[in-house]
Amino acid sequence: NIPGFLERSAWHVSRLADNVAAPERCTKPVIAALQGYCFGVGLELALACDFRLAADDLQLGFPEVTLGMIPGRARLIGLGRAKDVILRGRRIGAHEALALGLVTEVTPAEELEAAVGRLVDELSRLSTLALAMAKRVLNHAYSGPLPLGLELEGLAYGLLQQTHDFREGVEAFTEKRNPEFRGE
Repeated sequence: NIPGFLERSAWHVSRLADNVAAPERCTKPVIAALQGYCFGVGLELALACDFRLAADDLQLGFPEVTLGMIPGRARLIGLGRAKDVILRGRRIGAHEALALGLVTEVTPAEELEAAVGRLVDELSRLSTLALAMAKRVLNHAYSGPLPLGLELEGLAYGLLQQTHDFREGVEAFTEKRNPEFRGE
């Protein structure tokens, strides 16, 4: 709703990033299924997700500069590529998005829902504690210096080592069986 930006206060528009970042704050992995067009704030929301599965007909873009605005996030692709995409308002197809790291996987449009289901099934077999901790450490350590990331990783490992899921994972590996995680 591009005209809606004119109806909102500067305060409201400046706080948009809080809503867009909601998938990052979620403790569970968040999956975006992308098909057709995904531009502007929609793309920003998708980039805040942990996984982005794309239909092969997907077109991504940050057209904000063509409207006298700026987008909020494209750090996944590095500064040079972000400038190329943002400053030109350039559209990106699904396969280029995969090469740039903007999407996790590309699938034919008719298979997108099944691909999402497979990823959900895969993630559901893992420890919810380990997933939440890994996501948290990755999100916090990504933009910080390496020593900070290593420190966070060590602390998280120490916390997880005291859980049922950690013990179950090690025992299941040793016994060559599938683990039965309980999230505790």
